[in-house]
Amino acid sequence: MNLENTDKITDEKEYVTGHIESFWIFSKTILYTFGICVKVIMVKFIDKNQYRQVMDRILKCWGCNLMRILDTQIELKGKEHFKLEPGRAHMIMCSHTSNYDIPATFASLDGSIRMLAKKELKNIPFFGKAMQRIEMVFIDRQNKANAISDLNAAKRVMEDGIVLWVAPEGTRTIGAKKLGKLKKGGFHLAVSTDAIIIPIGFRGINDLQLRERYAWHKHRTIECHIGKPIDSKNFPVTKINNLLVEVRQSLETLIGVNEV
Repeated sequence: MNLENTDKITDEKEYVTGHIESFWIFSKTILYTFGICVKVIMVKFIDKNQYRQVMDRILKCWGCNLMRILDTQIELKGKEHFKLEPGRAHMIMCSHTSNYDIPATFASLDGSIRMLAKKELKNIPFFGKAMQRIEMVFIDRQNKANAISDLNAAKRVMEDGIVLWVAPEGTRTIGAKKLGKLKKGGFHLAVSTDAIIIPIGFRGINDLQLRERYAWHKHRTIECHIGKPIDSKNFPVTKINNLLVEVRQSLETLIGVNEV
């Protein structure tokens, strides 16, 4: 998938899939993801950096292929803002309106990007093990004490070079150009690691997979908008609400909240 030139994957017009094609898309997605999990679990640990680079390539391949299954093109806007500073922790704060936000991020961007995921995913047989092997970070949203411990684990991987993908809304928000209430957990983590926050907003992705019925949009072009980095070093703990407001304003601009 060429994200730089944004050439059309196909000349066909966008349409909503029927029952048979929807079943085929679902099956291909599940089988491909299962195959990726097998590949991840079978990778032998060699050198830490080499191991991580292998996982980076696997995740990017997974994201690109999930987009290809839908013949979906991604237009990348603001790529110049995605620059990682050596010696600094980084966090992606992304709008979250679709199951495809995460694979679309992996498809769009390079680097050791890993997701802050809900703890329940860790308990899914095979899938959870693969997520652990690939250095995903889990958080227990139901238990505050466990959540604090989980955030400390997230802090350690960020300090070790992982770019942590966080959905500051905590869960998916329904609707295009919609942004839910932002939770403070990710912001506390950013401040405690002096992280550089990179806001990302997707457009046209919210109904890539339809909620009201078992169907997908095919041959769609979605947009990944990257905002200017926000340095949490400029926000002490006492000003964490100011940081939240600044990130929210950036995300609202990126997803086009106030655009007609």
